Amino acid sequence: MTGERGQALVLAVLALALAAITIVGLREAQDRILADARERRAGEAAVEAAGAALADSQVDFVASLRDELGGRRTVPSLAELTAFVADPLVLERSRAAAAELAAANGGAAVSALEIIAGQRSLDLALTVGAHRQRAAIGTACCRR
Repeated sequence: MTGERGQALVLAVLALALAAITIVGLREAQDRILADARERRAGEAAVEAAGAALADSQVDFVASLRDELGGRRTVPSLAELTAFVADPLVLERSRAAAAELAAANGGAAVSALEIIAGQRSLDLALTVGAHRQRAAIGTACCRR
């Protein structure tokens, strides 16, 4: 060794330690980004599944509508739509479909499912992990 007395070795060890810390940090950031993307995809799939289950229930609901004379009608009133989306069975079917698809896609549990009846659509909102997802199903409303 010349006059450096091992100082180059200390600098090399520090550079290797810094590189190792950087690599570990980058891997952790990558894992967080991928987990967030997976959770977002699972939430998108969950809201689609909830929407499909709601649409299936809506088809059955509309088929059951009758007018004052017992004849079939296809356009519900806003009060009927509001009662339909508040039905615990409709909510549970939608939530179960969402939970099943979220789990199949590696997402967190589904929470806070909301269905709101509007003049032109049924609006769904749910949360999977940290992500809030929304969807809407067009509907004919309202009887005059």
